Amino acid sequence: MTSSALDCLSCGACCFGGHDRYIQLFAEDEARALPADAVAEIDGRRYMRMAGGHCAQLTPCAAGLACGVYEMRPTACRAFRAGSFECLKSRQHRGADAARLLMLAGVGGPDPSGPVPPQRPPRPRAA
Repeated sequence: MTSSALDCLSCGACCFGGHDRYIQLFAEDEARALPADAVAEIDGRRYMRMAGGHCAQLTPCAAGLACGVYEMRPTACRAFRAGSFECLKSRQHRGADAARLLMLAGVGGPDPSGPVPPQRPPRPRAA
């Protein structure tokens, strides 16, 4: 499956994480105009603020889930590529969380848990 078949701007599965240090901000993120309330400082390091198990900037909208600071998103988010191994794992493990957020918000949108391409067959062992 190509990355174009995965709608990165409405899924939101990659925005879910299990702790407040999920999305760390780096030096190059200082120049981005992130709103002060979008950022949390923990033990001297800066992170995107989390709320309800996901980045607080993840917002339900008519098309699904959208990033409230997409144009200013941090380096870690920019490096996350639609269709990558990490993307597919996020969809597999956090897609249900994203779907639940959509349901609670009362909006539709794509199913973030699918489609997931079939797994690559194992490589044959050398004889």
